[in-house]
Amino acid sequence: MKLTHISKIFFPNSLKEVKALVDINLTFEDGEFTTLSGESGSGKTTLLNIIGGLERPTSGSVFIDELELTALSDKQMADYRLRHIGFVFQAYNLISVLTVRENIGFIMKLLRYDEAKINKRIDELSGILQIEDILDKLPGQISGGQQQRVAVARAVASRPKLILADEPTANLDSKNGERLMKMLRSLNEKEHVTVIFASHDRYVLEQSKRIIVLEDGAVIEDR
Repeated sequence: MKLTHISKIFFPNSLKEVKALVDINLTFEDGEFTTLSGESGSGKTTLLNIIGGLERPTSGSVFIDELELTALSDKQMADYRLRHIGFVFQAYNLISVLTVRENIGFIMKLLRYDEAKINKRIDELSGILQIEDILDKLPGQISGGQQQRVAVARAVASRPKLILADEPTANLDSKNGERLMKMLRSLNEKEHVTVIFASHDRYVLEQSKRIIVLEDGAVIEDR
């Protein structure tokens, strides 16, 4: 994946104009385990959203496998996200009226996977993420740590090329945060999925293979 000259301006040409990102140029190799870090307001979440097509840059381009995502229509981008990108949000965003099993299988159902394939993948992921005993419960009946693991299972269920995680440990205690990161690292290594976080959590940074630090919308460090 390649980002070229990405800039994002909110409220352009007004007194409220905010330069959220300034001329970002980055390349990500397949299978990376990377964190976008920086203080609040540094631009890390905006950059993550642009990579995932949830926001469009004011200027610049995002390429994945020679496909220019920033040139796609909204409908084409939505279809690409469904098929190739998994999201893990701070707020979990589970569907409250669906069981854990149904939440995990939701994207696969949208993609018209057959039932046997869906159930096999759910069983596989629930074992890795240690949620086998809650598959028939509703999100409101399980803990925050369990909900976040369900969100991870849903994100990786259809084997997307890319997982984007925005502050995934923010609502977890240290023990569950560490457990979640180890599980994501395991999925990254076993399935070679690219994982990009937006986070300033110390443990997330310690587990990352690459850290990109942003300040005032610009990359100031890449290690």
